Amino acid sequence: MNSSRRWLIIFTIVISVLVIATVSLVLFTKGSKVALLPEDSPEGTVQRYLIAIQNNDYQKAFSYLSLDATSGKITSYNDWILTIGAPLSSGQSVWKATLGKIIQNGNNSNIEVTIDTFRTGGLFGDSQNSQTINFLLIKTDNSWFITSPTFIYWIY
Repeated sequence: MNSSRRWLIIFTIVISVLVIATVSLVLFTKGSKVALLPEDSPEGTVQRYLIAIQNNDYQKAFSYLSLDATSGKITSYNDWILTIGAPLSSGQSVWKATLGKIIQNGNNSNIEVTIDTFRTGGLFGDSQNSQTINFLLIKTDNSWFITSPTFIYWIY
């Protein structure tokens, strides 16, 4: 067997393994159901927000945000959609979120969330990226609302 044919076989095997690994990640990360946390808790609000984004239900996701009109930031759903670039179905990566440390101080809460993003990285690229995002929440009446982050950058 000549050298170029041997390299072609090795290259085909490597590509096949990468394709199988990517398909496995997609299948195993999409199918898991999680128990819902109480809706009137900060962690339940963040969980429902992330589930809404995962399900492309941006109207529902927007309902969990608290946008301050006096700060000059975006305050309407249509403005928010324009800033995040929805619909985001094309080119969207597969990701999962894990709730971490929760700090609650009266009507304010800080929740640490680890976002693991899975992408096809090519032969030498990194296919998984992990980042920690702090979600800041405020309690209004008996409901919790996310004040930061309001931009869902981790799904790009």
